[in-house]
Order: sequence, then structure tokens, then C-alpha cells
Amino acid sequence: MLIESLVLETLAVKDHRVEFVDRLEGNPGKLVVGLERRRNRKVVCSGCGRRLWVYDRLPVRVWHHVPLWGIPVDLLYRPCRVQCPECGVKVEALPWSNGKSVLTKPLIGLLAHFGKLLPLEAVARLYGVSWAAVGSAVKQAVASGLTHRDLRGTLYLGIDEISRRKGHIYHTQIYDLESKHLLESMEGRKAESLEKFLDSLGEARRKEIRAVCCDMWDPYVEVIKRRLPQAVLVFDKFHLIRHLLEAVNQVRKQEAAQLKSSHPELLKGSQYLFLKNPWNLTPKQQQRLGMLEKLNLKINRAYVLKELFREFYQYAAKGWAARYLRKWFWWATHSRLKPMRDFAWLLRNHEAFILSWHDCPISNGAVEGLNNVAKAISHRSHGFRSASWFRTILLHCMGGLPALEFTHKFF
Repeated sequence: MLIESLVLETLAVKDHRVEFVDRLEGNPGKLVVGLERRRNRKVVCSGCGRRLWVYDRLPVRVWHHVPLWGIPVDLLYRPCRVQCPECGVKVEALPWSNGKSVLTKPLIGLLAHFGKLLPLEAVARLYGVSWAAVGSAVKQAVASGLTHRDLRGTLYLGIDEISRRKGHIYHTQIYDLESKHLLESMEGRKAESLEKFLDSLGEARRKEIRAVCCDMWDPYVEVIKRRLPQAVLVFDKFHLIRHLLEAVNQVRKQEAAQLKSSHPELLKGSQYLFLKNPWNLTPKQQQRLGMLEKLNLKINRAYVLKELFREFYQYAAKGWAARYLRKWFWWATHSRLKPMRDFAWLLRNHEAFILSWHDCPISNGAVEGLNNVAKAISHRSHGFRSASWFRTILLHCMGGLPALEFTHKFF
């Protein structure tokens, strides 16, 4: 098969032909392919798609195409202009070109595809292009994907935040809990971040949302209650358990400090004995925990309260769960352990949205895993300097966006 035929097949052009194929001297192995429109053919208006006769020609433009067996390929063509009765003077629609980009559509799709799997710098070295070229391809793929993304059927949202870099620089992450796709990543963890996403959904899509799971961050809660009144707001049980474990560990630290002078070794290295699930303890840890449980320690009361709280999520009926939660609140507030009392009052102040779990048993367990994926994507590229790039890469890799259409399958 001739190189001309390969070029035409990968570009899928009908109104254009290959006029020449040349090799540039001084540039190792670069192929230059000259294109020309076929005679007596009308061209397509880029504004309305109407086929019209040529009005005039523009200077020669150059596009970088997919390398052929590792050999760089450039396309040369003088774009035509048409005088459209509806759009005015417009440049013809070129099947291989995406606006003013110097990359052909097949190369954009190829670079964007490997940009999901590798750091952009590695993709640039692999295909012999600049980092900016790969970044441009990824941006165009994300822009096209967001335009053609269909959010119909998005019923359950999971909202959390992730740290982009040191210094409390956060991004609000919004996921579809059913498809496990990232819907949006916005800088900051303020109410404005969530408001902006809900505005982009439109009223019809907002009314379809049945439930939202998030932590007890007040700015999120206020926006959800105001903008999604029909949705069930559920406080994530994993965040609740984390607060509970922090309270238990605080009790252990306080008691260890009190025993430092008399029994400094008693609670040394015992942190995970009281924080791990009982069935995850090793035989040695079980033996030591059994020994500590025989002593009259404050941490033992905190540990028992932690294990009793597990029963709350075992109830199927919301009424019985509410009754048990009130009972547990009494135990915690009368335990004479300040960290446990503080956690109990945290539950009381948010009781309605904690009990919502029994109306709609969703959690952000998958969200925590997806946040780890987002961090891994950032780490493989050694971080991103700007919030916009961080958002673009995460949406590209985790958004499940519609891929660019290929005229030829390259992989």
C-alpha cells in the first residue's frame, strides 16, 4: 500500500486528495504530505455545513499527523473559504482539523488516549512532540467529552474533598456513586464550588437526584438543603466512624499521659489494638487486648462504646435505629470521657441526617477509593502547578467522558 493511501485512510477524506509526499532533508525522516481539494468539488461551510463553491484560498497551513512507523508526518494544505449566505465568509470544514489546532484529529485522539495511562511528559517523549502539544490534545478531548456527556440517570451523588498540595489547598470532588465516575473537580471547599456545579446541571437534572452523601461540612450541607430539597441528605458513615476513632484514640492518649509516671509501658504501642476491628487483630494483639480489658482503664470504656456503636448500622428500621442512637447517646454522655461526650453531641446535632442512612443506605466508601486514584494520578505526574490542570487531568482519567471519534483505529 502506498503512503498516499495510508494517509487517506487514516484521515477518511472524500473531497481532498494527496498531491505529493516528500521527505525533508535535515529533519530526520520527516514526511511532508501535501493535500489538495479535488477538482469540481464544492466544500463544506464550517458554520452551517452547507456545500458551496470556493470563494478564495488562505495561505498554507501545517498539521502534525500520527507518526508512520516512528517517522514524523506533517500535512500541508491551503484551506478554502466560502461565501455562505447565512454565515458570511467562512473557512471550509476540514475533516482532519479541529479549529486552529496544529494537530490532526487522529493525533489528538491518540495523544489523549495515552494521556490517560501515562504522564503527559512520557507521552510527549513517546511520540516526539512537545508537552504543550499533548496538553492541548488532552484539553480538546476533555472539552469535547464535557460537551457530549449525558448526565441523565445520575441519581446518587457523593461529595468529598481532596488535598491538591500542601498548605490546605483543597478541591471539591463530586462523583456519581453508581457509575463511579468523577462528575466535577473544583478548587476550594466552599459553598460556591458546589453551587457552580449544581448550576451547570440545570433544573431538570437537579430534580432527578435522589440522594447525596457527604461529610458534615456545613457549607456543603446548606447548599444541598437549599438547592436539592427533594434529595435525601445522608452523612457518610465512614466519616462518622473516623470521628469516633479519633475520640477513642484521644481517650487513649490522655490516659497514657496520666500513666506515664507510674506505668509508662502499659499503653505503649496499643493504638491499633483499640482502633482495629476485633476480627482483624492478630493472635498476639488479641492476647494483649484481653489483658488490658481486665484492668480498670478509661480506654476500655471508650472501646466498648466504639463496639456498641457498630450496632446502630445493623438496624433495618429507622425507628429502632433512632431509639438505639438515643440509648447510645446516654451511655456516651455518662461515660465521664470528654472525647466520647463530644462525639455523642456531634451525633445529636446532626441526628436527622445520620438517620437518613436508613432511608437510603449509601456511603462514600467508593469515593474514598476514587480519591486515592486521583492522588495516584497526581503523583505519577509529580503534581500539577495549577488548579485548572489538576481538574482537566482528573476529568480526563476518571470522568468516563465520551472519547473522541477516530477515523482509523490506531491501538
